[in-house]
Amino acid sequence: MILTAECKIRHVGIDQVYFKFEKKYQDFIVADASPFAAALLIPSMKMGQDLVIEGSISRELQDGMKEIIEKTASWNLGLKPIAILASEVRPDTLSQTDKNASFFSGGVDSFYTYLKHKERSDKIDYLILANGFDISLDNPGLWDQTCETVDDIASSEGIEVIKVESNIRGLIEPVLIWDYTHGGCLAALGLSLRSGLKNVYIPSSLAIGQLLPWGTHPELDARWSTEKISFHHDGADTKRVDKVRFIAQNPLALKHLRVCYINAKDKFNCGVCDKCLRTMTNLCITGKLSEAETFPRNIDLELIKTLSVCNKQKAILHEENLEELKKLGIEKELQAHLRDMLKDFYAPKFDSRKTIKKACYYFMEGLNQIMLIDFFYNQSRLHKMKMFLQKKLQKISEYYSRIFKERNAR
Repeated sequence: MILTAECKIRHVGIDQVYFKFEKKYQDFIVADASPFAAALLIPSMKMGQDLVIEGSISRELQDGMKEIIEKTASWNLGLKPIAILASEVRPDTLSQTDKNASFFSGGVDSFYTYLKHKERSDKIDYLILANGFDISLDNPGLWDQTCETVDDIASSEGIEVIKVESNIRGLIEPVLIWDYTHGGCLAALGLSLRSGLKNVYIPSSLAIGQLLPWGTHPELDARWSTEKISFHHDGADTKRVDKVRFIAQNPLALKHLRVCYINAKDKFNCGVCDKCLRTMTNLCITGKLSEAETFPRNIDLELIKTLSVCNKQKAILHEENLEELKKLGIEKELQAHLRDMLKDFYAPKFDSRKTIKKACYYFMEGLNQIMLIDFFYNQSRLHKMKMFLQKKLQKISEYYSRIFKERNAR
């Protein structure tokens, strides 16, 4: 079952946006324009263009999106207030269901939301797993491995997995990075399935008190609701390290936890990226790292030395880990490395290795702006060149990190 829409995202040409579902969930599908409106709202704000919809959307969704516009326009992301111009706006008149779903990637936040609701009256009946979101459409091996893992979890728990594929990320990310657009795209999946679902849980990324502008947010997520389906931002009352404490008591989580965003070929968790190392530190704090089957058994302190914090969200999560390690009085050397890393973020000093990494980062940011023009006016003909350069720069960064590591070991 495929939902498609012709969308004018670029200044040149028309793009076909699609959401593809398994045939057995065809009775869940609502074929109106609401999913596409949700997915394209934030990108439209970034472009400063009214969201024109030739089709019908839910009246409650339209009202909620107006509130989202008001909130996100104050986030200093260059998002401009726009109008929502739909050819038809009407309330949902779908029959009521009592089924609940949650987005599930196999990571800390999604495991926490599922397990928290497991013994409650609002238990989760379906896990929604998306291909093309945090898993690239160009990495079918990782998708197959993830499907096998999540199917195993669902089979063990007696629930179902709704699998979906979409090309929406690749079309909107040149406009604005996924950090700020993924909330509307997650909502699009739930809106597509709203004939069969009553509640959809969106696992939180940060806890209350740590909140930053982000695609999923407690002040946004409920606004994607319609008259017949409700979205809930879930887990913001709990810090990441406490989520790990909770899920680490469950053997399924220790067996299947997947957090990596690198999408490395044939690697479930790469074990060397910032997110893997942060999660390994979480598990170390809980005393469960040696039992986590999808991660290395020990934290390589030399890898910690190579990390650099490039945004506030990562800094918050590393600070949380450092605070917990200090409370427990463990891993003194790891504490020292985290402290140095955070100090360099808040009061940076010259370091040739980190300077090389940052230079690569800013070079890619500049290249992204070129890609944006390419995307709008040149049908992405330069995109392959960008991907080639990204791989080369990654190899250069790894090479110099290895050189500095060997030099420090002498």
